Amino acid sequence: MGNEKQLYLKGLCIAITGVIVLSFDALLIRLSGTSGITAVFYRALFTFISITTIFFATQKKNSIQTLKDGGLPMVLSGIMWGISGMGFTLGVQTAGAANTLVLIALAPLFASAFASIFYKSRPSVVTIIAAVIAIIGIWYIYKDGFGDMDIRGFLFALSTPLFLGCNLSYLRAHKNMSRPASVMIGGMTGSLLALIISGGGLAIEGQALIPLALLGLFVIPFSQTMIATGTRYIRSSEAALINSSETVLGICWVWIFLGEQPQQNFLPGAVLVILAITGNSLYHAKEKR
Repeated sequence: MGNEKQLYLKGLCIAITGVIVLSFDALLIRLSGTSGITAVFYRALFTFISITTIFFATQKKNSIQTLKDGGLPMVLSGIMWGISGMGFTLGVQTAGAANTLVLIALAPLFASAFASIFYKSRPSVVTIIAAVIAIIGIWYIYKDGFGDMDIRGFLFALSTPLFLGCNLSYLRAHKNMSRPASVMIGGMTGSLLALIISGGGLAIEGQALIPLALLGLFVIPFSQTMIATGTRYIRSSEAALINSSETVLGICWVWIFLGEQPQQNFLPGAVLVILAITGNSLYHAKEKR
């Protein structure tokens, strides 16, 4: 049991580290002054370049065999990474940031449902309750902006928690799959989809490339690999729940670095989210004792 608890805590630390790094996503997008499908393309393209270089440099002679061993599951996971990333950016553009960020908090529920249906993994009641509390917290932060959206915007916004939750459960079920290779395929998928949808009109000023390059070359590859690796030790629903803190942290970074003070709803909502994640983690860590 002691070893089981150590592995659980290891998974928590890995996933939390990944989410902390990922939370700089919103700040870097803002600094680039780029949005929509253009941001999706460069974000995904730089991710593909970075993680591909790292993958082949570290795997060397084993790289081709690793890709062969991953097979279809690795490809499917990569596609889900690509779609979830594209859905988030397009959701913000079409449905609005408030609607998208509230809906992305549904990821733990989708992860639980996917694991329960396809892998007969019984969801944790405590995690479900914590996920609902986190959803309420994020909704409270954005309640003034949460509202009407058309069906197109709703589908874009919903695609992120749907594919993210399903992908984390899928990764949990395929523990031996190479995480960097999955993220690599995700970057390729996202950039190709963005290129097709845009029709090639993706010109951007050189200065705007710097934040997007930082995001794609370092932030996304590292964070997605860490979050995916965390699913080897903790349930996918818990990894998705921890991911909910990205919203809170992202607001903090924009506040600190850009001086944009959050609305008065932020503090109560943020406290709910952090308490939900902390309470769930403490409960399960104690359970492993």
